Amino acid sequence: MKALTFKQYRTANIILLTLIFVILESAVTLGANLWFRELPYVLSLAVLFVSLEMMRWHAFAAVAAIASALAFCAASGAQPRQYLIYLVGNLFMLFALIFLKRIGRERVRQSALLSIGYVLTVYLLAQLGRWIVSLFFGADLRMLVQFITTDSLSALFAVIAVLIVRNIDGVFENQKTYLLRLAAENRGEEGSREEDYRH
Repeated sequence: MKALTFKQYRTANIILLTLIFVILESAVTLGANLWFRELPYVLSLAVLFVSLEMMRWHAFAAVAAIASALAFCAASGAQPRQYLIYLVGNLFMLFALIFLKRIGRERVRQSALLSIGYVLTVYLLAQLGRWIVSLFFGADLRMLVQFITTDSLSALFAVIAVLIVRNIDGVFENQKTYLLRLAAENRGEEGSREEDYRH
């Protein structure tokens, strides 16, 4: 069987994870609306999803950002303006790529403190993007505070989840780096077996 090329692997991985993201985001949103409608908080997995995808696939995380916004809005019965607010807000999270570029993906992955800082940056950028769009619909500074507070549960969940998955090999890691490392490790193992066979 012919091995997948890097582009084929990337495409398949992004499509599969996006489908998983959409299903999970829809399920969480529907569940929260059904059982916790009276709570003053919103739980969305978008911050977690986009944080993971930016680490893994750089700007291709835009796919996860758009898909999770559409899933959240559809599951919550949002109005057209809310679709716009959440789409732009989620795409604003991509500015955290500057954070990763400046500090370095590997440093962020290896440091719990930098991982937390990265996720919170993603979270705050989402709220900022949503607020900027809301300004065109008459919002003021209080709306930014409302976005930050009502979505704080999403930030907490994302931080905890990233701190857990960063220790799982290849999950919270640049995928090109991960695949190259795996290939190097496999070559090393094959070389060791050949050396053992000669002796």
